[in-house]
Amino acid sequence: MSSIKHIADFPDKLNPMLVKELRQGLRGVGFVILFITLQAFLAFILLVTAASASSQNAGHLLSRVIFFFFSFAVLIVQPLRGISALSSEVRGNTIDLLCLTRLSAWRITFGKWISIVSQSALILTAIIPYLILRYFFGDMQMLAEVLFLLSIFLISITLTAFTVGFSGISSTIVRVLLPITGALMLFIYIWALFVSNRYLFQTMVQRLTLDTGSAWLGFLAFVVMCLYAGWMCLDLGTSQIAPVAENRSTLKRSVSLFFIMLALAVVTLAIDQVYIAIILGLCLCAPISLICLTENPHLVPPIAAPFVSKGMVGRTLGRIFYPGWATGLIYVLILFLLMQGVIFIFSLKGATIDDTTRMMVPAVFAMLLFPVAMTRLFARKNDNRFGLFVLFICTQALVFAVVISCEQWASNLELMHYFCWIPLTLPYLAEQTIFSSTTLLNIAYLNAGVYYLIALATTRPVWRQVGEVERQIQPAFEA
Repeated sequence: MSSIKHIADFPDKLNPMLVKELRQGLRGVGFVILFITLQAFLAFILLVTAASASSQNAGHLLSRVIFFFFSFAVLIVQPLRGISALSSEVRGNTIDLLCLTRLSAWRITFGKWISIVSQSALILTAIIPYLILRYFFGDMQMLAEVLFLLSIFLISITLTAFTVGFSGISSTIVRVLLPITGALMLFIYIWALFVSNRYLFQTMVQRLTLDTGSAWLGFLAFVVMCLYAGWMCLDLGTSQIAPVAENRSTLKRSVSLFFIMLALAVVTLAIDQVYIAIILGLCLCAPISLICLTENPHLVPPIAAPFVSKGMVGRTLGRIFYPGWATGLIYVLILFLLMQGVIFIFSLKGATIDDTTRMMVPAVFAMLLFPVAMTRLFARKNDNRFGLFVLFICTQALVFAVVISCEQWASNLELMHYFCWIPLTLPYLAEQTIFSSTTLLNIAYLNAGVYYLIALATTRPVWRQVGEVERQIQPAFEA
């Protein structure tokens, strides 16, 4: 009997946080109700579809029903369960107790994330028998629908990492309201994809047939992007609960920089469309830039010691890889130069690049630098940098929406060109005839440059503190 109990329990090699969260999650009322309800609905729909639908449309209807309920479960319900993953530990003051058990901040965050993902994987395995039954209705693209199912699960993994990672942020707007708003918008899209527009579902399945080399490359890029975004979100949550002496930035920045350079090199050599290369590069640069520009600038000797021990080269690299938003400005400048290098290489290859396409790079970086500049000007003493970052991003969107509404109410009222200093308005102005494309390109570069210089001008106290820490530990390496 004891051997049976030993086999039935989780092995000791598993993450203790995973075991604790998985036990609580599988016994939780929320997961039990979701799992049983999903099975009941799918079984009922399967019987009704088999009895009433014609042989021509029964298969397509059943596929859409299966994918709708599965998407609702793993893209809406499951990720939202991660909203309180880290915040519950912070509110209960149990983070220090968990650290006493020799669990690192990463193992705590990873354990909570993998627990929710494991429950989503259980839902995925429960869906497979219904797909097998759906096969007997005929007209099923087996590979495409299986890839579609796995793609939804991969997106679920990324969204769960997003909610778990953001659950460690103190701002309620970022931690709760942002995921809930995103879930509502995602539900509208899921309803349109599987319920209101059946042709859209067929189009998505057709794209996943992967009958061309470019389609395989695009699917591989999608997988890599999801994994990269998930890792970034989990590392963000880890940095929120990690002690100050734990350096999470150096590894994150170095890996991201290598990955971005590799991805840009592959895309530049593999494809001839500069627009796709710029979109991919900006999607890779935006997450790490957001994290770097909102980090705590306080530097402690244990973090600086490995850099100082390498002499002048190490201290120079420290200006890029030290944690903090001030060094993040230098790091973001390097990413900006990389994107400019991509445009330059495509121009050498003879690609035609219009000013509107060129404008995308400085416009996106200006959107990222605008919150930093506004924070340094108006809320310098506030430590909630990530919350303020999101607040100023939302402020851009609010001003843009108000001005657009005013112009729609009064047709002769043209105000948008007066707000060209707000980076979010530049894509809209590019579609109008108020400014030429060359003028908008210059405005985008001017916005990025001005906001960067404003933020850089306020970094002097940070560099002073960095220099003091380096001088403090320098004698230890000279002896």
